[in-house]
Amino acid sequence: MVNVMSRLLIVTHEHIGPRMAGPGIRAWEIARAVARYGFPVTLASPHPGISEADQVKVVGFSWDDPQSLETWIRDSDVVMAVGPVLSRVLHWLGRPLDLPTIVDLYYVPEIEMTLIQAISDPSFPLVDLLIAETLVYLSNGDFFLCATERQLDFWMGVLWMAGRLNPHTLLLNPERWFARVPMGIPDDPPRSDGSVLKGVVPGIGPQDKVVLWMGGIWEWTDPLTLAAALERVLSRRQDVRFVFGALQHYDPQVVPPMSKAARFLERCREAGWLGRFVFFLDWVPYERRAAYLLEADVGISLHENPWESRYAIRSRSLDYLWASLPCVLSAGDELADLLAASGLARVVPLRDPIAVADALLAWLSDPPPRAELKARTSALREMLRWSSVVRPIVEFLQQPRMAPDASVARDRIHTLIRLRWENDRLREENSRLQEENSCLQEENSRLQSELSSIRRGRIVRALNRLYELFGKRFL
Repeated sequence: MVNVMSRLLIVTHEHIGPRMAGPGIRAWEIARAVARYGFPVTLASPHPGISEADQVKVVGFSWDDPQSLETWIRDSDVVMAVGPVLSRVLHWLGRPLDLPTIVDLYYVPEIEMTLIQAISDPSFPLVDLLIAETLVYLSNGDFFLCATERQLDFWMGVLWMAGRLNPHTLLLNPERWFARVPMGIPDDPPRSDGSVLKGVVPGIGPQDKVVLWMGGIWEWTDPLTLAAALERVLSRRQDVRFVFGALQHYDPQVVPPMSKAARFLERCREAGWLGRFVFFLDWVPYERRAAYLLEADVGISLHENPWESRYAIRSRSLDYLWASLPCVLSAGDELADLLAASGLARVVPLRDPIAVADALLAWLSDPPPRAELKARTSALREMLRWSSVVRPIVEFLQQPRMAPDASVARDRIHTLIRLRWENDRLREENSRLQEENSCLQEENSRLQSELSSIRRGRIVRALNRLYELFGKRFL
């Protein structure tokens, strides 16, 4: 029997509403799926675009006001968040959560953030900061989720280094402490309410072939290899149109613009492709994405970093599975292997534009019927339905509990938070001192300039006095 008193609070940093990215989609779909099992679910976001839907209460909070989240925590029995969000909440509150806490480790954002930082400011000690934050959220976890078997091995190693694999937890049944909850797909099949691309978007004709890149362009994706492949494709046929769901994240405060996107945009401009062969949409609304997927002829997702891809979850590739859309995917992640095994994906080596072009041309020249692809992938789609993948969460909510080493692990959080606060204080003090030093240097330069001017003035006056004696003036 479902324990309806187990009230779940899911905290996300992403928008919840018409436009959503991967973390927001996961939070939203898990909330809806769990609520259908009878549990009261509240989804808290700094950017709520709706208030309530599908038995889920969507509420807002502000990172500037800890009390705005405290209210929802007090009204909950279990809290769930992805790791970095939980760490931010704990630092923000200044204490651990004394509630059973589910830590969602479905991707490794630390790798993504390090890749971004490697391009923007390699000297900044980001890795040390990320390690400290990881220790914080792992120390507050009572039940951990991952999405793939590779992730399970990765996080087990991290949990060992965090001290969470110990005589207390190793005696637990693993299913009571760690579970695999993949990124899922909707239970209902995709449906379209009309054409959205062909014959609608200027430059895309009714008979054109559409290659769809869902989502945006990030530093770990590889649109530049696609640009090289695009040249090869267009040399063979001129009826292909490449459509991107977005150039970048719709909210630069959540995800900043990426240099890779800017470079690809410039490449398209130089080649004269914009509005002719390459089209950027303004982030496909989540509830309308089915229409785009069903109208496309091929889906594509390329990436170039083997470390990021090894543990990545491509939520847009799951869209291709949901719509039975044949696709071209870079090798390296588990989902690509699953879709290739089911016959839905052609997997290509990293940074190989010839292989990408050949795979696209093969799908375009001999496309299998969608019904056939749907039949091939039926077992995989059934396994990945949201109603199925959330069952470990449901089972935990039926008997929520703190980890056996919770008191020891949470005691560690106070120390970690104090160290973080002290580190932040020292960084702010260092920044202030650097700013003061800069001001002093400017003041010194100004005084030196004035002194130099004074000296020049005295010399000029002396020379003029001498020259007056001879009937001349220097200035």
